[in-house]
Amino acid sequence: MIFTAIKTPKPYRLVILLVLMLCVSRSHAQSIFNRLVSVNAEGVALADVLQELSKKGEFHFSYKAQLLPQDSLVSLTETNQTVGLVLSKLLRDKYNVREYQNYLIITEKLPGLTFLDTDITDDNNNYSVSGLVVSERTGERLMNVSVYVKAELISVLTDEHGYFRIKFRADNPGQISVTASKLAYQDTTINFLQAVSVSSRFGRNSYNNAVIRNNRVERTGMGRFFISAKQRIQSLNIPDFFARRPFQVSLTPGLSSHGMFSPQVVNKFSLNVAGGYTAGVNGFEFGGLFNINKMDAKYVQIATVFNLVGGAVTGIQIAGVSNRALDTVRGMQLAGFINKGEGIVAGIQLAALNNSAHKLKGLQIGLVNTADTSQGASIGLLNIIGNGFYRVSATTNDVTNTNLSLKTGTHGFYSDLLIGTNISPENKLHSFGLGIGHDFMLGDKFYISAGAAYQFAYTGLWDDRWFQFKTLLNLQLSKHVSVLAGPVFHSYNHSGSFHLDGYKNITRIPDYPDQVIGDGHQTRSWIGWEAGLAFNSVFKPMKKTVDNSRAWYLGAAVTAGPGWDDPYSKVYGAELFVQRDLGEHLSAVITTGYTYFPVDKGYPPIFGNGSNEVYDVSHSMIPLKFGVRLRTGTAFYISGDVGVAFGLFSQPVFSSFDMSTRPGYRPYRASMISAGAGFSFPGGLETGVKFEDYGYYYKEFALRLGYRLKLSR
Repeated sequence: MIFTAIKTPKPYRLVILLVLMLCVSRSHAQSIFNRLVSVNAEGVALADVLQELSKKGEFHFSYKAQLLPQDSLVSLTETNQTVGLVLSKLLRDKYNVREYQNYLIITEKLPGLTFLDTDITDDNNNYSVSGLVVSERTGERLMNVSVYVKAELISVLTDEHGYFRIKFRADNPGQISVTASKLAYQDTTINFLQAVSVSSRFGRNSYNNAVIRNNRVERTGMGRFFISAKQRIQSLNIPDFFARRPFQVSLTPGLSSHGMFSPQVVNKFSLNVAGGYTAGVNGFEFGGLFNINKMDAKYVQIATVFNLVGGAVTGIQIAGVSNRALDTVRGMQLAGFINKGEGIVAGIQLAALNNSAHKLKGLQIGLVNTADTSQGASIGLLNIIGNGFYRVSATTNDVTNTNLSLKTGTHGFYSDLLIGTNISPENKLHSFGLGIGHDFMLGDKFYISAGAAYQFAYTGLWDDRWFQFKTLLNLQLSKHVSVLAGPVFHSYNHSGSFHLDGYKNITRIPDYPDQVIGDGHQTRSWIGWEAGLAFNSVFKPMKKTVDNSRAWYLGAAVTAGPGWDDPYSKVYGAELFVQRDLGEHLSAVITTGYTYFPVDKGYPPIFGNGSNEVYDVSHSMIPLKFGVRLRTGTAFYISGDVGVAFGLFSQPVFSSFDMSTRPGYRPYRASMISAGAGFSFPGGLETGVKFEDYGYYYKEFALRLGYRLKLSR
């Protein structure tokens, strides 16, 4: 074999030398994680495996001795695999491993942070980002998390409920990155892309995102129930074609003056005799039973049963049972039972039973109000707010020595449900009512609660009225416990003309029958006090689930509780009900039964027209009610009903104002209302409470125990 030496010119020798040095440098600069190693361990201590791995990979490990279970035995066989892959299998991704020079540093894997209910608004390049920051591992809301926008050098801290809102101005940012950081947690970043305006092929900007959202209404429980399969198929085939017309008339969905094209037409005037399904309304719409819009509704929409809008509502919605908008609401929703806005609600929601909003920027008034986040106000017996709180207080004051209250809402505005009693055999007084309030935060441990309350009071009859204005100083003793005390302004109105023995004499009037003064309604005002202990916490985020149930149920229940007025201090009853699920956690219920109002023992008889004829005041009723039930949790529900009460007795009817004449009689009939709440468990058992008003003196608060049998899926 012959070797020939070739002489290389000096300039080229330098180039070759630099190339060789670069190749050697790249070889040594290779990431430790990408180096190839082989491991064959069977029942070997973890520390020994790590030491062998470091020798073969020509690097070193660094970690705290107590961090790893070094004596635990592991078994692992890998051939020519990267160090990163071997460590992933060996440590099972339970630790953080980072590279520094020729070291792999093993540290504890910190829990991550998660953004919840984030929302961004843009007003002429003035941005506002809000939401909640929670622990990725436990779901706990975290206080004092730094939330910041690096590009704008703007930052805020989350409050005690994990809520934040950060405002800044940015000109054409393209992408907005918001980062959350907290000691002992991994940072997390959420990115918002700048909105891109895309016009439809027909140039209708107000419907430019039709392809994305125009079928949402058809996927709701009510939509699937009332919209035919043919109409749903047409929506899939023609997703972005919309026309405008002055008016339309529908008998039912599909039987319309626009035929099958009704869901593709936006009308200025829409009349639905029973119900209709249109693309939207840009004026006025009335439904004999219901209105369903694929897109937006402007400006007035009225239905006797329900309105369902797949887009935004601008203006006013009025329904006998429920209003629902799958997007924003700017205006008013007024319903007999339920209002729901799944976007921003900037306006008023008013319902007897429940109001719900994704982000509230207005006012809610109802029995139960819910919102993922709130910058507005909610007035009700219960307000479940994502960035809010609940506070249970046990207090005493100069009128009633035992009081319980439940405050729910936000520090900016909350409702206060109150119940109290004065435990004393000679000075009894019972009360319940509702209040509103605001917390003035003075620091981490001190705040002032300013509130007003209006209560019904019982000193022989539930006719007394009691107004309070409170200014209470709160001291936070721990995360959940606080003490409170402060002055209270009282204004008490007693409706009677005398004082009954055994009850508290607030207005200091004479005892019966010593003296009867005036026609009642004495009022006394003074400054008093209140002090007590409170437990503070937040509502846990509810897991949102899809409910497509169409099941039928048959159930029965027994009820018992106190009456509202004398002579009915106790009321008993039984119920028989049929329930049909409508999807979206909503059910329709028809109820009948039997209710008995027995007269109190020792109550004096009632005589008519000066004769010896006695009117029996123990009465029985057969109610017939129609209502809805809304499940707001796994088992918790709220309900509302309206109906007619059929009395199993006749009431006297006088032919003139002269009560001395002999009366005639007619069967008792009256409209009635009912509201309740409780738990309906998967096994069929139900427990709860309810209030029912049968008209006149026939009212009751009752505990309810029942069982329902599922008849179909």
